[in-house]
Amino acid sequence: MRHRQRAWCTAAVSVAAMTTPAAASAQSGHNLERPEHWKVRYDGSGEAAERNFVVMRPGWHVYAGSGGLLWDPGRFASGNYAVKSTIYLFPKGDPDRSGSTRIDTPFGLFLAGRDLEGDEPTYVSFQIDNAGRFRIARHTGDEVQEYVPWTAHDVVTLLDEPATSPAENVLEVDVRGEKTIFYVNDAVVADLPVEDIGLEGLIGLGAGEGLSLHITEIAIGPNRRDE
Repeated sequence: MRHRQRAWCTAAVSVAAMTTPAAASAQSGHNLERPEHWKVRYDGSGEAAERNFVVMRPGWHVYAGSGGLLWDPGRFASGNYAVKSTIYLFPKGDPDRSGSTRIDTPFGLFLAGRDLEGDEPTYVSFQIDNAGRFRIARHTGDEVQEYVPWTAHDVVTLLDEPATSPAENVLEVDVRGEKTIFYVNDAVVADLPVEDIGLEGLIGLGAGEGLSLHITEIAIGPNRRDE
């Protein structure tokens, strides 16, 4: 049975800005203004660029625009660590009111980011979409190596049309010893050998074209699970 949209919540959360996986600090910037230090790279572009992206406590809001990566250069991790992000997908509607023109492009986390402003950025994406699928892949420039191709899973929360409230999904990655465990809404969707992927580097967000997303946290810290 598919998960459908959940009620919008505004519970307080903490956000991690990393120099080591165990450290954390509050989100940067003033409310409703662009987050301090964050960078954006549009899909298909070799240059960092702007997207309508603001601090909206708790967390951040990304409005409709070109697809791309968003990251804080001080937010990275290595070794054993866990990362968790809660993301709300908003309904398609009037861009002046909802900020959304599409709901069908993928979104999620990226890890192991390197040279993101260079000619051949590399990163590992952990994405979901509103068709109820997830994918894990390594991106090196324009090349994509899929560790898990687009796969349907009933734990992904969907945004029905016509929808009046956003759909909530929680993505987690636990890099533990010899394996990396990927979770959607507290359910394991993949378990991959660490040596096959390597997840040391920058951590940030991937936002598909035209989406309106609210991200309440990017919490990075020690392993949380015993699996």
